[in-house]
Amino acid sequence: MKRKRPNENDDSLGMDESITRKDFLNASLLGVGGALLGAPAPGTMFYHSRADSSAHGHAAPDAWTGYAGVGDYARGNGNTFPVLTAAHKIRDGSYNKLPANTKDTGEVFDLVVVGGGISGLSAAYYFHKSTGGAKKCMVLENHAIFGGEARENDFLVDGYHLVGPQASNQGSIPRAGSGTPIDDIWTDLNLSREVQYQEWDPSLKPLRFQLDNYAHMEGVDESLVDVGYYFDDPSISPTPMWMRNIWANDLAGTPFSDPVKQDLLKWRSAVGEDTEEFRRLLDTMTYKDYIEKVMGLRPEVTKMVEPVVGLINGASPDAVSAFAAGQIGMPGVTTRGRVAALPQSFPGGNATYPRCFVRYLIPAAMPTATNLEGILTGKIDFAALDKPGQPVRIRLSSLVVRVEHTSAGNEVAVAYENGGTVYRVKAKAVIMASPGMVNKAVIADLPEEMKVAYSEFLYGPAMVVNVALTNWRFLYKLGAPAARWFDNEFGFSCNIRRPMIAGGYNPPLHPDKPTVLTFYLGLYTPGRSAYEQGVLGRTKLLSTPYADWERLIRSHMMRVFAEGGFDPKTDIAGIVLNRWGHARVLQPPGFHYGRDGKPAPHEVVEKGFGRIAIGHSELNGHQNASGAMAQGKRAAAQILALG
Repeated sequence: MKRKRPNENDDSLGMDESITRKDFLNASLLGVGGALLGAPAPGTMFYHSRADSSAHGHAAPDAWTGYAGVGDYARGNGNTFPVLTAAHKIRDGSYNKLPANTKDTGEVFDLVVVGGGISGLSAAYYFHKSTGGAKKCMVLENHAIFGGEARENDFLVDGYHLVGPQASNQGSIPRAGSGTPIDDIWTDLNLSREVQYQEWDPSLKPLRFQLDNYAHMEGVDESLVDVGYYFDDPSISPTPMWMRNIWANDLAGTPFSDPVKQDLLKWRSAVGEDTEEFRRLLDTMTYKDYIEKVMGLRPEVTKMVEPVVGLINGASPDAVSAFAAGQIGMPGVTTRGRVAALPQSFPGGNATYPRCFVRYLIPAAMPTATNLEGILTGKIDFAALDKPGQPVRIRLSSLVVRVEHTSAGNEVAVAYENGGTVYRVKAKAVIMASPGMVNKAVIADLPEEMKVAYSEFLYGPAMVVNVALTNWRFLYKLGAPAARWFDNEFGFSCNIRRPMIAGGYNPPLHPDKPTVLTFYLGLYTPGRSAYEQGVLGRTKLLSTPYADWERLIRSHMMRVFAEGGFDPKTDIAGIVLNRWGHARVLQPPGFHYGRDGKPAPHEVVEKGFGRIAIGHSELNGHQNASGAMAQGKRAAAQILALG
């Protein structure tokens, strides 16, 4: 049961300003935007206010996608409605037989990579590097910009360029000589390995900031970050209350009962074993069962960790394996313990990595990206991505709808839809770096054992929301730049970061100046199977129009942050939703090591077949940037071995 809200209406929530404040329409700010971000990508919509969009010559986005920010990523906030609509045609079997007017482009490539996310671009990178640029590679990407879930949202507020992550996050500067794919590309581009973060004004009260968007969720010692906890769930606290850094004080003063406090502390300090036997054991049970049956802790502990697991593993602890929870560092099932250093993040999350790969593969596409600042903020020349004659090409807004070996078996035909027309190219080999649910639908000659394996790949949704703020004085008053709450009405946490500095990219860090507040939320339903949770969460994610999400966000922030003086009418400058319908592969017990003596599904899929290799990040179980790059590198090696 939730407490009754104070009286709210659209005017008090700032919905009359709707998607963003009219300050965005200030001509001087638009001038700053032109100089700072360059010309928009083809068809980019700089939409600022429903009432004024037509007067300023900007086409309004659809009511589902909503406001998308400015700059190169303004047509690519999550799964946009055009991308969603096109993808559902595959789901509905519209391309089981190609249309009669399919156009053969006559192009033949040495390699076609399906998917322009981190895994696909890393596959193209290693193929290109290994062949010395002597062979032709085409990357087909269904979104209007490359990056997959590693993209960013850009805002302009009061003259400041602000950036937030769309999804994939927590990347860092690689250690020189580590031999990782990140180290490889960093070395090839000769990028600096030194990075600075914005300084905090010493005249203000001390605050400890995260460098990423995950540290406050679980895992980082609260001696390093300040986290505010809002208790207003009547089942936990009889009266609403804010507390700071509850773990640093061993939960003293929190409204949990003493037995629950003891169990929470026992859980948080627990570590697992670093043995193969232990990991296999974890894959036989859910994380809920491990917490409550193996560790003997109360259900309140499961409830505390539920939103973290629901977000990062994609479903609640009663549906995902304890092994999956161990992959993300949950207590009791990992040997990691408390993280003693702050994880890093680039301004746009892991959008930096795809930008690095594109700079290396097609230098003309990012001509100013000669240093870290250029990688972070350089304007993309979209026309340079797909020019004939260059060894690597990237073709955007191209949804692959059918992949199959030719009758001779020595080539692969790849059909894709672009602008309403289906085209076909041929390749000597193909790497499928697209998600499993796409692969099983579009690979026409997929072997039966791989079809069976792919049937076990289930997906959970997620949404990342970036709220551009004119100021964050309300958080400053509450004494914490990160916040958690306990009702899961709209996610469970949010935070602002200490901004990274790179040359002229120098966003402010002051409570009276603009910033980006980021929410990560899973959409899960405890008590249901992993499959059911994915379907229910996706239905909610996709069936709710932008305005309803916006109203919920504003209302939720008003309730949680009212004590700090938050006013949605004046404090919110813009809201961008990034919806990901298949954000996470779900890992119920048996997903990683297999069941009944059968190989795990990911082991079957990663073998590939014929002249098709498969290298998407889901094959690791937990999806992250380094794992995606490793899968891309492995798939490239498979293709290179074919000769």
